[in-house]
Amino acid sequence: MPQPLENVSTLADYGLSGLVIAALFAFIWFLVKEHKSERQEWISAYREQSQLMDARQTETNSVIRELVSVVRECRAHHCIN
Repeated sequence: MPQPLENVSTLADYGLSGLVIAALFAFIWFLVKEHKSERQEWISAYREQSQLMDARQTETNSVIRELVSVVRECRAHHCIN
């Protein structure tokens, strides 16, 4: 039977149960650390993707403006009805 907590000098007094508890804490710490780094990767990838989409949208808007001006010019010169 384990000794009361105030009489425990090391984790070795608890034997296998102490080792398992320490391993679980280490594993949880590792998971939290890895998840934080993965989230940082996800956030940076999302930002890069957003910047690419914004650039594409800006380019698309520019092309549409040029097409609108050409259509208006053609209508003014009666190229199209």
